[in-house]
Amino acid sequence: EITNGNATWKARLDGLIKHGLQTFIPKGIAVEISCENVGTCTTDMITFKGFLHRWYSTITQLAPYTSDTIRPLLKTSATAAIKQCTGGTMGRQCGFKWDSGVYDGKTGAGQEMSVLAAVESLLIPVAKPPLTDQNGGISKGNPNAGGGGDNAQKVVKPITTADKAGAGILTLLVLGSACGLFGWMSVGV
Repeated sequence: EITNGNATWKARLDGLIKHGLQTFIPKGIAVEISCENVGTCTTDMITFKGFLHRWYSTITQLAPYTSDTIRPLLKTSATAAIKQCTGGTMGRQCGFKWDSGVYDGKTGAGQEMSVLAAVESLLIPVAKPPLTDQNGGISKGNPNAGGGGDNAQKVVKPITTADKAGAGILTLLVLGSACGLFGWMSVGV
């Protein structure tokens, strides 16, 4: 278990889960609170309910004591998602407003992916849990990751007086041209 029995971490995890479920699954059905009710969801926002299902189902693997709280909500939400997959030209395409109980007329890859992820989240009891350093994971924390190698900053030559003079001349030419062009356009000749 990810909390290792530590009461502090359990309290923190419980608080995050409680707040997240109240916010994103308020009536037992996932909702994208930032845009769904006002119809302003962008393409990526349409997939967020699917990610929500995946993440919460994974929590039940990492902290099994959360299953009794999370899994019933995921099941209710996934059931609602499936019920509205009755639209489109094939009569089985999915919409986005799962809590309506009916197809909302908006079909796309994001809607389909979210419903698929919701259904897949119900399979979590038979899925292998994510690897950790305790059960076969080999990744090690490294605060210096990404540094060094070919991506290091290149050494830059110091700026010389000639560089400054050249930059000054170019600046005067550009400003002079812009002012001249503005003056010419203002005269209206």
